[in-house]
Amino acid sequence: MNIEITSRHFTASDKLKDLINEKILKIEKFNSGIMNCHVILTKENSSENVEINAHIKGHDFSAHENGEAFEKSLANAVEKIAIQIKKQHERAIGR
Repeated sequence: MNIEITSRHFTASDKLKDLINEKILKIEKFNSGIMNCHVILTKENSSENVEINAHIKGHDFSAHENGEAFEKSLANAVEKIAIQIKKQHERAIGR
């Protein structure tokens, strides 16, 4: 899976990039057909926003989360996109 990280209005640290890669690779266990995943980190006045866009052949998934810290926002966004991918996978195998 190809993971692309974009940071807006700041430069992401290596520690944050490693955390993103670790969290995103966990969603691959729900569907191994994930082709690419684009994580957009935006820092605004007092909030830090995370947007995750994942692409599986024929399907696109998106999750947004706002919070005070990227780590918490990332965890919530990963949880949201994991739910979407699980639902699609269950539909695809006919459960």
